[in-house]
Order: sequence, then structure tokens, then C-alpha cells
Amino acid sequence: MALPPHPIAYGGMQVMVVTVVFLTLAVISLAFRLWSRRIQGAKLVFNDYAVIAGTVLSFGSTMMPFSACIVGGLGYHLAEVPAERFALFLRLFVPGQLLWAAANTCVKHSILSLYITIFPNNKKIHYICYGTAAAATCYFISVFLEGFLLCTPAAFTWDKTIVGGTCKNENIAYLVAGITNLLLDIIIVVLPMPTLMGLKMSLGKRLGIIAMFSLGIL
Repeated sequence: MALPPHPIAYGGMQVMVVTVVFLTLAVISLAFRLWSRRIQGAKLVFNDYAVIAGTVLSFGSTMMPFSACIVGGLGYHLAEVPAERFALFLRLFVPGQLLWAAANTCVKHSILSLYITIFPNNKKIHYICYGTAAAATCYFISVFLEGFLLCTPAAFTWDKTIVGGTCKNENIAYLVAGITNLLLDIIIVVLPMPTLMGLKMSLGKRLGIIAMFSLGIL
């Protein structure tokens, strides 16, 4: 039987507000991107479709923490969360994690594909982009497998009431995944910088372009 809504904690409300703000910014950015394509009369290409997919997956991903805040006790101290609500939170965490990783990977592929388009004659950047895209795909696969291989049986990942269930190295696996994701993001942001600094234009214009490319740091 579905659990009724639960009073949302202050911490849960913070999660919801931050999620809404950044998801709204993502949608606005995508709308401007598609609008610019229409003004230019340009067809959508792979990097456009990848970021559209990432945005759609982000919507799915954000529904999980929203649901966890409303019925799963997210934002409360663990000691204050009834066992049945914590179990629901764990069930929501798994698909939320997978959707987030998929959305994240789509955005990475979109940016890397855009670099290849912007720098058509720079083979070095192309090779690095392909390598980073492959690493990003492997990262997603590893996150997907984490959701089902860290615990025995797999259902123990979200159902801690299973007798005899065990999990191994969960914290280490999540830490490695987080570090890998961060390193990939750093590589993607830094990758075009040497080429941009070498552009034959005024320093002010170069810094402006670099600032635009650096928005990914957010």
C-alpha cells in the first residue's frame, strides 16, 4: 500500500528548491539553444539531441528526490524516519541515481561533440574528446552496475529487511564514482582552454570566450 504524504522537512525543502532552480535554468538554456537554431535555420545535430535527452532524463531524475522529500523522509535525521519510509527512500534512490548518471553522461557527450564541431581541424582535441566520451560511457556503466552488484542479493540494495543480505564497499564505490565524475568534468571544462588562449584576437575577447566556455564549472 502506498504511504501517505509526510510533512516535508526543512532539509527536504532545501533539496526541492535547489532542484527546481537549477532545472529551470537548464530548461531556459535549452530553450534559448533551440531558438537560436531556429533563427539560424540550422538543423539539430547530435550535440543538440544529446542535451535534449539529458534534460528529459533530468526531469525523471528530479522526480525521485521530490518523491523522497514528500513520502520518503528525505531531509530528516535517520533516527526520525520510520523504517517503512526509509525503505521507500532506498527504492527511490536507485532509479534516481541511474537517471542522474544517464542525464550527466548525455550532457558530457553533448559538450564533447560540440568541441569536435567547433574545432574541426584540431585532431588532438578530437582524440581527447573521443577518449573522454568513452570514459564517460564507462562511468555510466559502472554507476548502473553499482545499483545491482554491490549487495547480495541485489534487492538488498533497497530492501534492508532481507535476512542475510550484505553489501560490500558501498561507500568506496560511491566515492570512486564521484571522483571519476568530477575528473571528467574538469577535463571537459579545461580541454578547449589552450586553443582558446591561442586565438588571434584581443585579450578581452579571448577572456570573454573563455568565460563563456567556463560556465560548465557551475
